[in-house]
Amino acid sequence: MRIDAHLHFWKPSCGFDNRPIADNDAYRRDFMLADVEPDLDAAGIDGAILVQTAPQTAETDWLIDVAAHEDRIIGITGWVDLGGGPCDYAPLLARPKVVGIRAQLRRIADDAFVAKPGVVANLDAALSAGLSVTILAEARHYRHVRDVLPRLANGPVIVNHLALRFPDVDCDAWRTALRAFAARPQTYVQLSGLPFLYGQQWRSAEARSLLDDAFAILGPQRLMFASDYPMLLRFATYGEWVACVDAFIAAQRMPAVDVEAIFS
Repeated sequence: MRIDAHLHFWKPSCGFDNRPIADNDAYRRDFMLADVEPDLDAAGIDGAILVQTAPQTAETDWLIDVAAHEDRIIGITGWVDLGGGPCDYAPLLARPKVVGIRAQLRRIADDAFVAKPGVVANLDAALSAGLSVTILAEARHYRHVRDVLPRLANGPVIVNHLALRFPDVDCDAWRTALRAFAARPQTYVQLSGLPFLYGQQWRSAEARSLLDDAFAILGPQRLMFASDYPMLLRFATYGEWVACVDAFIAAQRMPAVDVEAIFS
């Protein structure tokens, strides 16, 4: 089964605090399953994980309601207020298809937010409850995420979009961060984000080297295919990104079990 581990839906008319929509005209329209389903079919993607975009429980509720009627959506990563006191995950766990929560650190001014005791406790509780934890972290967060990961309960922690290694991020610092993240056995990194990170240069050798480095550091069992649709669409089609990842995987000449791990 081939799964896209990171897909977004949104409707501007819903009025959620959706920064991508505010950031660029290209995103100021509806993006729903009907818009991407032909691309999923063409790329042989069987299912997808729908990920929150707005730091609002109302948006997570809306995603849950949307996914309830879409068989192609096999899981939802939602939002909770990690800094607002102890989180009660029981109501979220009772909702259909919810598989995890996301710490959207990039939208928080405090670089050390993830290391606050209450936040660490809430992340730990999510994992203990059987949810995954997804982290949207950029370079300013690396050392804090590195310090927090060993303190968390067993369970999957997923780092979005190659840890957001924008071109201005020191490559050695990024590699060091990935190695630190990888020291925790149940930490995974998404093979996604190059079109967003590098824009028109996402096909360059420098950009493609991120895939090589991530593979060398984490190996196939710790990498996850993701598209970050529709964020990639300013610079690449859905099919172009899948073809890029497929070509990269083919070049590694890995056994089928490892290919399956990346996509499932």
